[in-house]
Amino acid sequence: MKSTIQYSLLAWIVVGVIFIWVLSTVMDPETAAVRVGSIILPQMVLFYLNLLHLTPKILEKGKLKLFSVMIALVIVTYSILGGALDIWLVEHFPIHVKHPQQSSILPYLGRVLTAIPPLVISTLIIKSMLLSKRTAESLELKNRMLEAETKALKAQINPHFLFNTLNNIYSLSQMKSDQTSTAIMNLSEILKYVTYEGNQNLVSLSSEVKQIENFIELQYLKDDDHSNISVEIDLEENDFQIAPLLLIPFIENSFKHSNHEDKDKGWIKIKIFLKDDVLDLICSNSIAHESIKKDSTGGVGMENVKKRLSLLYPEKHEILIEEKEKVYSVELKVKLSE
Repeated sequence: MKSTIQYSLLAWIVVGVIFIWVLSTVMDPETAAVRVGSIILPQMVLFYLNLLHLTPKILEKGKLKLFSVMIALVIVTYSILGGALDIWLVEHFPIHVKHPQQSSILPYLGRVLTAIPPLVISTLIIKSMLLSKRTAESLELKNRMLEAETKALKAQINPHFLFNTLNNIYSLSQMKSDQTSTAIMNLSEILKYVTYEGNQNLVSLSSEVKQIENFIELQYLKDDDHSNISVEIDLEENDFQIAPLLLIPFIENSFKHSNHEDKDKGWIKIKIFLKDDVLDLICSNSIAHESIKKDSTGGVGMENVKKRLSLLYPEKHEILIEEKEKVYSVELKVKLSE
């Protein structure tokens, strides 16, 4: 509001100077200054009265009737005082043109007409300012809601992901595998990522992919033969960032719901690569006879990833999920930023 007042005052001064300069070509400068001041100064009073009080404190509060009454009173008062001033100016600061007689109603009607522009302009300005403010507040509220929802979704993904990882380590311990200690180290790296970087809005793409590799290594520890698991990661050195824990659930889903333990019929294929600023993730796997729509913990991971994608990357991602002929595949494309 302060800047609006400053800029509008400057505009009034500029307009006044221009009119005085123009009128000084046909009358003496003193008369020109008085005549211009007699018009502009009362208009300024109307302008700022409406800008600072009538519209924001009455009209915007929904008091339309009171606003209408106040505007009518202001215009009547302005017209009476202004008309009387015009009649006085004819006698004391004539401009050497034919004037209507003092009894004429024209000076008062003229003042009514001059009252309209400052009132309309000030109303439009304050309306525009309030609309801009409300839009900004609405956007801020929306961003806060999106942030809160995203944090809630991520808060659900973290324990879900760790729960499944702990289950895998538990399986290794049950088999008394020598790889259990290695698995715990992998879990330590994953816990560090989830605890620290997982709470950030964005992480480096390399950090996210590193945790995918840790997770896959954890899966490899359960079986010495992983010849039916194909993993291709082709990422040149880059500075791209991505939302944390966005990709891992897709990898987790492939291992959890495939029958890769069956070396003859089971398989998993994972490809991650960059094309310009678009990350492409392709996960496909064989599925058992019973198509699993969601896991025993409620399918929190995949469903939340879809929601997070829609919140964090609106119109910047594509996801295609297909399930046919005992094959489940997901392709995700995300436009990244540096």
